[in-house]
Amino acid sequence: MNNINDEIFNKYLDKELNREEMDRIKIAIENSSELKKKYEALLSVNIFLKNVESESPSTDFTKKVMEKIEIKKASAHQQKYFLFTILSLLGLIVCGITGYVFYETITSIQASETSDLVSNYSNSIGDYFSSLFGKKNLSIFGSVLSFIMLVSGYFLYDYQKYSKKNFSH
Repeated sequence: MNNINDEIFNKYLDKELNREEMDRIKIAIENSSELKKKYEALLSVNIFLKNVESESPSTDFTKKVMEKIEIKKASAHQQKYFLFTILSLLGLIVCGITGYVFYETITSIQASETSDLVSNYSNSIGDYFSSLFGKKNLSIFGSVLSFIMLVSGYFLYDYQKYSKKNFSH
């Protein structure tokens, strides 16, 4: 009976064998020092594992997971809103510059067939864009645009760092 393997020892420890097999293994353990050492090692592990408390998630585990998911969704929504705002502002500035260039092009063409209405209308639009995007205001718009780009770059970098940190856990 020296060919007792770990599976048989485990069944012996869990008392899953019939009475006759239990007696044979008990006698084999008593007669062999090697089997006795192996049995004692398995017995100590078995006792240790029975005394270990099983871990279970806390009662508010689901709540915490759902809160993290909601925070993630809110963060993604805020980022989309921020990017939409930045792109809208950039689009507005591009439209303003395009309108100003368009006005300058129209006023530079002094065609004789232009009517007074078109001329007055283009002058009004031109005056508006000239005051809005004049040399003084254009540097202010450039400064604001640069600041917005720096802030948006910082938020995107911070969001990337935050995402990498959370996905690695």
